Amino acid sequence: MDVSQETVEKVQRFAEKRQRAEDFYENQEINPAVLQAYNRKLDETLKELQDQVKRQEDDLRRLREVNSFDLSKIGTDTWSRVAQVQRAKRAYDSLLKSETEFPASGSPLPSLLALEETSRLVKETKVSVSMTAENISSSRQRLKAEEANLRDAQVIRDGLRKRIQTISSEKTTKEKKTASQLARELAAQEEEKQKELDQATEEMKTALYNFVDETLASMLAAEALGGPTVGDTAQVSDATLQLGYTSHGKPKKPKNPEAANPDAGQRRIDEILPRQSGQGDNQPANRREAAALEMRNLLNALLEAGSSYIDLPRESAASRFLVRAKVAQFHPRDARRLRLIDFGRSLDD
Repeated sequence: MDVSQETVEKVQRFAEKRQRAEDFYENQEINPAVLQAYNRKLDETLKELQDQVKRQEDDLRRLREVNSFDLSKIGTDTWSRVAQVQRAKRAYDSLLKSETEFPASGSPLPSLLALEETSRLVKETKVSVSMTAENISSSRQRLKAEEANLRDAQVIRDGLRKRIQTISSEKTTKEKKTASQLARELAAQEEEKQKELDQATEEMKTALYNFVDETLASMLAAEALGGPTVGDTAQVSDATLQLGYTSHGKPKKPKNPEAANPDAGQRRIDEILPRQSGQGDNQPANRREAAALEMRNLLNALLEAGSSYIDLPRESAASRFLVRAKVAQFHPRDARRLRLIDFGRSLDD
């Protein structure tokens, strides 16, 4: 099919104009007012085209009504039928040769309409995608929550089934045993529980005594000598405890007379803890060990007394520490009596 030079030139001019328009709009920012005016102009053009199409359809319908005929009513005359067909052919040929009012093949209007429709579809697609993404996110969160609930329900179900099975088997076993057998088994179970409790108690006491010997004893000895309160100083050396503290709670500095007389420190220990005959190596070697021994004896006495008060020979750093730690309490009217705090009394009541 040959294309005329005029059509080619129109296409080239349209392409050049479109390119210039694109370059112009790329170099300039399109404000909302210009964009609204452009969209309004496109809407007006589209409305005019739709009105024009409607008018053409109305004209065509009226023309068909005027020139309508029924070939069955023409008659049997051949020439009459041929003449009628020729007139209909000439009418259709005249319609085909008439100029249409639709845009020409080189008009930019179809491209603009397609661009507007594409832009609308893109915007709607973006909105749909964002809404779908939000729905997917919320659905995933809900799915995770439901899966967690399902796992919890399955764990509870399995636990209940095992418990029911255990109870059923125990019930069946008890029904087959006599009362004496059940009593012996119950006594054995209680004895086993008591052994486990005693073992756990011993392990706890061992850990507590290790803490007293390794960490707490030096701080208790320092407080007893007038030094810092337990917890204010993390580590106190044996040398510091041997020298003692000033009236202001500061460690004393070593002096030359002490270096000349190595038995002075030992005499001070003997003054605080006089050795008794027959005890030998059981006596503590320094103030730290003495504080540890005092705390051990106090804890043992409190544990043996239970919820009852014990009589203290004197108020010591160990007793004050237990009271500050909310482990023990003094008697409301006698500070020389001490007992452990019964943490489980409210539960027993």
